[in-house]
Amino acid sequence: MRLSFAPTFDAAVVQERLDQLLVPESILGPWIGRRLDRLDQDFRSYAASYPLPLWAPGLVLTHEMRSLTEATFPYESVRRVVMQLLRLSCRFPLAVPPCVLDGAATWLDLLVRAEPLFPAANPVEVLREAALDFGSRARLIFSLYLPRHYGGGFDRYPRQYGWIREWLSSRKRRAGRVQVLDAACGSGEGTYGLGELLVRQGYDGASAVHGSTLEPFELFAAAHAYFPHDPCRQNGYRERVAPLLEAGKPELQFYLDDLSMGKGGGGYDLIVCNGLLGGPMLHRPEQLREAVSVLAGRLTPCGILLAADRFHEGWKQAVPPEALQAIFKDNALTPFAVPEGVAGAMRNEH
Repeated sequence: MRLSFAPTFDAAVVQERLDQLLVPESILGPWIGRRLDRLDQDFRSYAASYPLPLWAPGLVLTHEMRSLTEATFPYESVRRVVMQLLRLSCRFPLAVPPCVLDGAATWLDLLVRAEPLFPAANPVEVLREAALDFGSRARLIFSLYLPRHYGGGFDRYPRQYGWIREWLSSRKRRAGRVQVLDAACGSGEGTYGLGELLVRQGYDGASAVHGSTLEPFELFAAAHAYFPHDPCRQNGYRERVAPLLEAGKPELQFYLDDLSMGKGGGGYDLIVCNGLLGGPMLHRPEQLREAVSVLAGRLTPCGILLAADRFHEGWKQAVPPEALQAIFKDNALTPFAVPEGVAGAMRNEH
């Protein structure tokens, strides 16, 4: 699926674009209805036999709670129904399951990870309402793909941004425009942060900042600062980035992108790829070689690739900076020192 959005917060446009992703009508047909009824029966049997207090927000989980719940109300039965509901909701094939679903070991763990999505231990009321109502469905889906604790936030790599600021200032004296890509942009805060850096260094509409991600709901959230499950985050996000959407500012664009599926567009003077290379989603040697090859192929002859990760420290034991630098060298990128993460230039001019 090809998907690309220029940012906007116009409510009518946002809804029109959301309709490209999600079915707006009720999806509560006989098929999913029967599965919800069965899940409700299973939960009631579990609740009747469970000897401990049922989950409620704030409850501290124990191993006993988890093991008893898994024995009598298997997590896979919930996960299966949720995935069925998601597939019915989406206008495109789901390539990536929600991180919250795959990261939970039991139903109780999902309740904690997805809080405050489920106000009570029985999932059926929330799932049935989501099947009936579009707004509830959007809140459910964005809660699962972009939970409140997931990655979001501005200014996550201040030392890297300091280096970029100096590089942009130096480049401004040599060239009047710059093309920047935030690869694996997630919910877009880093992309807008790069846009802010360009504006502060005097770059105008002749320059561009693009954000790319594998996940359609991340893409949509980034392009529209859209978090229906977290209004405070949405309001603060939009207030911060609104000045970047004014006329004369660098072009902003977000697009769907799979680094394992070919070269994609090129012509970037700077590519930033934070939180991906060497992390849980992309760490096998062949994956890293393919991703770095694709990213290097998108750079201009003097382009620079930056990569940092402050969220997955444990993975750095398996993929230390030296391993990434070796892959950079194999792709015609000359490594050089930066204050945060690793860096490579298409030739030794930085």
